[in-house]
Amino acid sequence: MAHKKFYGAALIPLFLVAAAPLLSACQTPPAALSPQEEAAVLTVKDAPAISLADWSDSLDDGGVPKKFTLRLNEPLDPRFTYTLRATVTGPDGALLWTTDTVHQVSEVAGEVDAGTLVMVKVQPAPAAAAPPEVSGNDYRITAIGGTPVKGTRPLTITFGEDGRVGGFGGCNSYGGSFKENNGKLTFGDLISTMMACIDGGIGAQENALHATLKGTVEVAPGADGRVLLTGENGTVLELTPEGEVQLAGTSWLVETMGATAIVAGSEPQITFTSDGQFTGSTGCNRFFGSYSQSRGDVSFSGVGMTKMACLNDGIMGQEIAFTNILSGETKAKLDGLGNLVITGENGISFTARPLPAEVEIVAFDPAALPGATWTVEDLNRGGIIDNTVLTLNFSEDGKVTGSTGCNNLMGSYTATGTTLTFSPLVTTRRACVAPALNAQETRFTAALQGEMAWRLTADGALELTREGGHRVLLRR
Repeated sequence: MAHKKFYGAALIPLFLVAAAPLLSACQTPPAALSPQEEAAVLTVKDAPAISLADWSDSLDDGGVPKKFTLRLNEPLDPRFTYTLRATVTGPDGALLWTTDTVHQVSEVAGEVDAGTLVMVKVQPAPAAAAPPEVSGNDYRITAIGGTPVKGTRPLTITFGEDGRVGGFGGCNSYGGSFKENNGKLTFGDLISTMMACIDGGIGAQENALHATLKGTVEVAPGADGRVLLTGENGTVLELTPEGEVQLAGTSWLVETMGATAIVAGSEPQITFTSDGQFTGSTGCNRFFGSYSQSRGDVSFSGVGMTKMACLNDGIMGQEIAFTNILSGETKAKLDGLGNLVITGENGISFTARPLPAEVEIVAFDPAALPGATWTVEDLNRGGIIDNTVLTLNFSEDGKVTGSTGCNNLMGSYTATGTTLTFSPLVTTRRACVAPALNAQETRFTAALQGEMAWRLTADGALELTREGGHRVLLRR
């Protein structure tokens, strides 16, 4: 134990022929620690502590060495052994110094010189970490009751400096008031939008969140800069500061990358493992390497890749831009929708949406499709022509209608939680006034053929994709 040691002489006269179990005696550190007391105690070893003899003195009148004498007036049992223990306490009774080795008394009769006792300084218990202040900060809710949250859109909570609190709970937005005082949050009644949760698990998660944000909530520091909120119901919410992301165990699909166009159906993907490795695809070749993360700083090294030729010029350009970002020191963060943004040393970033774990199947309710007009926002990641309106309308009886921007279309569809299958669509025969409009119509109707994968994005858009690079993004 690497502590400074103080020494003092200990002279112990024993007047009765006997043996004692445990004899503990107190010794002195410097006068600078005063007021403190020295205490010497004799107790029985391997039995409840019983004081057989003790001695104490103040350090106000001097420091070490300091002699003391213990006198025993009762016979001691020679079958036992005797040891000395010394302690120094402060004016508040706190233990400051103590012996850390056994000092055995060799004789149990007559006057015995116990030699020199050595004490070491007792390290004070670390001060409790001050509770973090949450006012004025934005957080993502990353775990509820010790279980990581699920869903394609992050759960959020924002504590305003004006005493307002609000966020997104998985299905609905919520808001209300709060007061912060010395590590405690007191919430007023929260109000929420009333959208139904299609996924029962997401709904239960949202209910647990709202049940915890009631009454008085304890605030405590968590690991790696996180904040822990413990509700009156005992549920603990783990909050991660907005913008921070833990990459280990996550997978991502790249959707945008600087000025480089992403080829639909051949989007780059990347997976980060918990052992510091990453793998993925550029859309053409497989790649692998190592990474290390310190909060928002991510370092990539040892990057390797297969050497398959990319026949599509767009995919080759995409691969070059992507691998240039995954080199050296980068910055990583989450945007407001929970998408990963990684910025390379060259200042170019890519944005990627989270992919579900391999064991998780994300399905959506086909009932979300009817009831509104879906307007095309993007076609094959190339945008659409200004001032043109392309639409789809899904009816509950399996009919689909819409507009190509030049002509009306109609047909039928069937939908599961993950796929949407179109029958051959028919259109009116009106000519488009410009070749560009005609080409856009052709791309649109070519995409809407056969079976397509569908999903609702974190911000409520409808995304339809299928092989061959076809992708249609629509909004209500």
